[in-house]
Order: sequence, then structure tokens, then C-alpha cells
Amino acid sequence: MKHDLTYQGAYHLSYAEYGDKNGYPLLIQHGLIASIDDHELFRRLTQSGVRLICMARPGYGGSSPYVMKSYAGWADLTAALVQELQLEQFDILGMSSGAPYGYAIAYKFPEKVRNLFIFSGIPALYDEIVLSLWPFAPILNKTLPELQDMAHRFFFSGLAEADLERNDIRDSLMNNGFGVAQDLGLRFMDWGFRLSEVKANVFMRHSKADDAVPYQAAVRTAQLLPNCQLELLETGPHFSEAALDDFIRERMLSKMQAGEK
Repeated sequence: MKHDLTYQGAYHLSYAEYGDKNGYPLLIQHGLIASIDDHELFRRLTQSGVRLICMARPGYGGSSPYVMKSYAGWADLTAALVQELQLEQFDILGMSSGAPYGYAIAYKFPEKVRNLFIFSGIPALYDEIVLSLWPFAPILNKTLPELQDMAHRFFFSGLAEADLERNDIRDSLMNNGFGVAQDLGLRFMDWGFRLSEVKANVFMRHSKADDAVPYQAAVRTAQLLPNCQLELLETGPHFSEAALDDFIRERMLSKMQAGEK
């Protein structure tokens, strides 16, 4: 079920809850092209009694465009939701572009975040070594309109009518692609914190065959985290429904059901 949270008097944060309302909370940090309506990706979690809380970042879906200066700003917005839902403790799943947002929340709430799960995560591009491993040109000093134009050219040009009806495309295109554009810029800026300050237990999975995020960058990112277990797969895509479901089944559920920290 979708909900709307008003913050700072005029902005709206759209979120959706699925699964057992009384189950253990898991905050979902979605990828670059995504929709909080696509809860079928997490069917295994909801069927296992998890309380799934999917958050739409600024500009995506029903969430208002809101300019953030760093990923740390997302943690400040999340604080309003944590208070609204009276969450005493929770886990986080960060997928692809959602990884830095998950790190930011874990940094802000060290006493509340039990486990942070990272699947094919964007690496710590503020780090010089990680940036040297990044195969694409850094996106620096771009205005928001320039970033929106870039997002349209990279991800939304030439799409078929059927594609435009997909939840993830529809919600990512809201507000002229504001959410995607902001994401592209934030990853190369100062994050507002350092991974060395993230104290949560992090369980990270990455494929050596990932063609979007080099696994060497994931290795370096894992080394920056004080408490990270990195699992490297020899094969596998950057993202697929099946690959995510395997991660949920093989890594997440055992930790969540055991109540491990």
C-alpha cells in the first residue's frame, strides 16, 4: 500500500509497505531506473514475513523533486519516515545505485540499523582509488538541466510504447527525470560522510562479470567499510530478478530470520 509523508511543510516522500505489518522492517533503496510499485522483486521476503518499506527518492514516482547536496541529505529525509513509522530497529537493502543511500542511512542511524545488504552496489566514487577503477568518465560540474538531458539520452531515448508503460520507466521519468539526474550527479560529489564511519554489518555481493560496476571497485569499497563481508561471484549480471532473488534466498533471509547482527 502506498503512503505519502509530508516534510519541511511542502515536500512529499512517497513510500509503500508490503508484507507483514508486524514483521521485521527492511528499508528498500532502489536502483537508478526503478519503481516502488515493483514489489514482486521481493516476493520471497514478503512471503517470509518481512515488513517491506520501499522508499521513492526525490523526483521518483510520487516523491517531490528535492535538491540534495550529498547522499547524507537522503538520510536526513529518511529520519522523518523513521520517526513517522516509529522504527526502533531495521535492516536495509541497497541495490545498484541505491547502495550509497543505504550507506547514508546506516551512517545516520548506527543504533537502529542491524544489517545492511548491498547487491551490485555503486562504489565509493569519492575515493581516488575507486574513481581510478571506474571505466566511465566522471560526471562533474553539471547543472540539473544538463543532468536531466544526459539521463534522457542515456536511458530513455528511443523507448517503445510498451517500455514507457513499465512501472520503473514511468516512475523514473517523473519530473523530467529529476531523480535519475540527481543520482548521476551525487555519486561523484562528496557523500557527506565516509564509509569508515558506517558501523553496521554490511553483507555485499558482486559479480566479477558485472559490466556496469567493475568488481575491483567493489573490492576497494568493501575495504573502506569497518564491518563488511564481500562475496564475489565468478559469473552473473549486474542485475536480474533471478540474481537478486538468489541473494535474498542465500544471504539475506538467513541473517534476518536468525535475528543476527
